[in-house]
Amino acid sequence: MGKKKEKEEWRFFWKNIGGLGMILRVLGGIAIIMWARSNEEDPKAMAATAYGVSMIFDGLCRWCPLRAVLRDPTKRAYRRHYPEEA
Repeated sequence: MGKKKEKEEWRFFWKNIGGLGMILRVLGGIAIIMWARSNEEDPKAMAATAYGVSMIFDGLCRWCPLRAVLRDPTKRAYRRHYPEEA
C-alpha cells in the first residue's frame, strides 16, 4: 500500500522570528527619538531624531540594512537572482 511518511521533528531557529527584528527596530527608533527630545540642547539631537525616524520607517517596511552589509539576501531575492539553484 502507501508508505507512511515520518513526521519531521519541529526545530526552532532564531531566523524564523521575522517580526522580532522589526519590533526591535521600531522600539529602538522610539527610544532614540525620546532621548533626542529630552536633550534638545545637544547639537546631536536633530541627527538622532532623523536616525530614529529612519529606524521606525525601516522597521515598519521590514527592511533590514544589515542584510546588504552581511550579504544575507532574503529568500525572495535569492530566488530572483539565482532561480536555477533555489
